[in-house]
Amino acid sequence: MSKKAELEPCARCSKLPHENDVHCTDCGAPLQNRCSDEHGLLKKGCSYVNPRTAAYCGKCGEPTVFQLHGLINPAYETANKPAFLWKRT
Repeated sequence: MSKKAELEPCARCSKLPHENDVHCTDCGAPLQNRCSDEHGLLKKGCSYVNPRTAAYCGKCGEPTVFQLHGLINPAYETANKPAFLWKRT
């Protein structure tokens, strides 16, 4: 009774992936826009799956893998940066 998620094309090259692909087989781009905060020795990590248009994780605020791979850009240049790093004009 569970309906399989419809496969979406690659965000970079628009190729349709195979059912079990994690990365595009043509360009290597990630196919899911997960949070970039990965599990480590001192932290749990997030790995929340965000919408394809999200530049930052909706759960923890870290950049998404689509942003890190240059597939999308944040809406604001200073987003998720401390104020002392902002460029002053």
